[in-house]
Amino acid sequence: MTGGSEAFAMGSGLERRWAVGLAVLITAYWLVPEGVGRNITDGLIGFSALVALSLGARRDPQRRSFWRVFAFGTALVFAADLLQGSYSFTDTPRPFPAASDVVYLVGYLVLAAGFLLLQRERPRKISGFLDTAVVTVAGGLVLWLALGDGIKGADGLTSFVTISYAVMNMVLLGLAVWIVTSPVPVIDSWTGGWLMLSVCGLLLGDTLFGLINGSPGVQDRAFWSSYLVMYIGWTGAGLRTARAPGPTVRPEEMGSLSPSRLLGLYAALLVIPAVLLFDYINHREFDHLPLVIASSLLSVLVPARMWLAVRELVASTRQRDAYREDLAHQAAHDPLTDLPNRAYLMEMIEAQMHRANRAGHEVALLFVDLDFFKRVNDQLGHAAGDEVLRTTAERMKSVLRAGDILGRQGGDEFVVLIDPVPSPAELMDIAERLVTSVSDPIMTAAGKTSVGASVGIALARDGQTNAEKLLQDADLAAYRAKSNGRGRAEIFDQALRLELEARAKLEHDIRTGLASDEFELHYQPVMSVATGKLRSYEALIRWRHPERGMVPPNEFIPTAEESLLICEIGRWVMGRATHQLAEWTRQDPEGHSDVTMAVNISARHLASKSLVDEVRHALHESGLEAGRLVLEITETVLLDEPTADAHLRDLRTLGVTVSLDDFGTGYTSIGQLQKLQVDTLKIDQSFLRSEDPATQALVQLMITAAHAFNLDVVAEGVETQEQLDRLARIGCELAQGYYLGRPKPARDTEITGAHPT
Repeated sequence: MTGGSEAFAMGSGLERRWAVGLAVLITAYWLVPEGVGRNITDGLIGFSALVALSLGARRDPQRRSFWRVFAFGTALVFAADLLQGSYSFTDTPRPFPAASDVVYLVGYLVLAAGFLLLQRERPRKISGFLDTAVVTVAGGLVLWLALGDGIKGADGLTSFVTISYAVMNMVLLGLAVWIVTSPVPVIDSWTGGWLMLSVCGLLLGDTLFGLINGSPGVQDRAFWSSYLVMYIGWTGAGLRTARAPGPTVRPEEMGSLSPSRLLGLYAALLVIPAVLLFDYINHREFDHLPLVIASSLLSVLVPARMWLAVRELVASTRQRDAYREDLAHQAAHDPLTDLPNRAYLMEMIEAQMHRANRAGHEVALLFVDLDFFKRVNDQLGHAAGDEVLRTTAERMKSVLRAGDILGRQGGDEFVVLIDPVPSPAELMDIAERLVTSVSDPIMTAAGKTSVGASVGIALARDGQTNAEKLLQDADLAAYRAKSNGRGRAEIFDQALRLELEARAKLEHDIRTGLASDEFELHYQPVMSVATGKLRSYEALIRWRHPERGMVPPNEFIPTAEESLLICEIGRWVMGRATHQLAEWTRQDPEGHSDVTMAVNISARHLASKSLVDEVRHALHESGLEAGRLVLEITETVLLDEPTADAHLRDLRTLGVTVSLDDFGTGYTSIGQLQKLQVDTLKIDQSFLRSEDPATQALVQLMITAAHAFNLDVVAEGVETQEQLDRLARIGCELAQGYYLGRPKPARDTEITGAHPT
């Protein structure tokens, strides 16, 4: 049952008013003199039960059939009460049996049918039958103790009717117990409680009636109060129905031997000694046959119920253990590949390191980072990516040794714990087998694809590190393998450790330099080949380190690109360059009105969701028109960043010009130019410096193709007049190089551009 305030709280105004009215009727029943007034109050209490049960059928459509049948049975009992009450208006004593007894028994049958309708909605459990049988047998023995003498001394019809009452009382009691004690309730607990109360009142009233039938006490109001309890129970059930759902019970708990059930079985076992004690105290002669029958039945039913409870307990324990093992497995394993997850891996690595430390052995860890996996998700979808991860995991397991443990770190990263640890050469052989197995093509539902793998190897000796640090070392070695060309393995060693320490220091210095304004921009002019006029600047970052002096970009840009520092640098360059061009335009409006400013954008910065907003902010702060800002990207950006195309489209919509830098050195073919979100090509300086006629012909082909797609062309690396003349002959419109102007800080840059002499 539910507890606390829910127990007695009537949920609606109707229920509260009904409760008050019923309380008034019960009080009137006890106060009015015997006769017509008491009969009227008695009838009104019964009628209220009938109406309440009919109301329950409307409020609980899920169990409407039960409430209708139960209301009909209640109507028959009420009608029998009216028939029996009619004898109080005459001087004729009520006979037994009478016509009202037939109506009563038919009503009891209908009530039992209603209970069976509820039983039909619950799962069949043999434990419920056994519990009901035990209670019925014990209750039947008590009834026999009360009614046996009267039955023996009565004629055949009277005995039959009395026994019929007793049997129907036991059936109703057993069905009510079956419903109320069910671990899977079909009605809420308080409705079941009210129904149980009504059955108990009926049982008590019929038992007392059988004991004192024909005696002067039959009209005593205290005796008839048991039937009032029956009507009150029916009224409460009808009003309380459909108020609260029963508690949810797991399948393994169905039929479990709860404390209330155990108490009921224990009470049933005490019935026989209680009957014997009662007969002994009252000096009654033992009626051996009912005792033998009841004890025989209980000796079978109770052990059977206990055996069933033990079996259910064992099954429940096994199922609970299976649930626990399943939950533990789910908590420790990756749901996609069923490999140990990161948390479980860390536990195993830590345990292996402790064992190895005690034994003086090494611990080896392989960190496997898939290459080009992001491309699979972007091109074929995440479902195909999941297929690739599952297939990759199975392939890697197939090439590992029996004692090696493969786990999934997360995303496209896997970890292999090597046990026992072989020689470094054998470790490299295992790593190479992993790379080979992963690299084979994979057929997914979305199409054929392939990935690669870069492997980092880390070794721990003599307890000098912990699991987290060992995993980090292997991860860093995998990163170096990826940086050195992918599809290979690298071992974490002292050289790599020093390299990482130096990189960490450099990152710290870069952050400090940005905060201390140690960086500055140098501007290299881009000139018109035909007229020699200034057309653009390229902003190039320089670092004036307080200790190392001027640090060239190739010494700090690669490190910055490995972290979000490159985005901070990009924002700084963009803001400073746009302000500078706006300042030059104010100083020389005629010469700089159409001059643009080119800023290099890294792959990581281009992939940032905030880039478009950052560009818009820089233009707004400087007051520069969007068309005068040129963002330069490389071909590798288009290859490595799937989101680049969408971001470039948004930038061009904003009005910004996009330039493809170092064209000819990457993977972009001339045929792809019409699909790229760019406005300008910058031909790499290596083509311009070559004297090979074929290379020069290729430059002309690039320029012709660019013009065919309405793209401007900038030639980089112009260092001689001859190169400039050659560009003029083949129709290149823009050029950049030392011959035309070296990169200079803003303070040294002349703002009136002219063709150099």
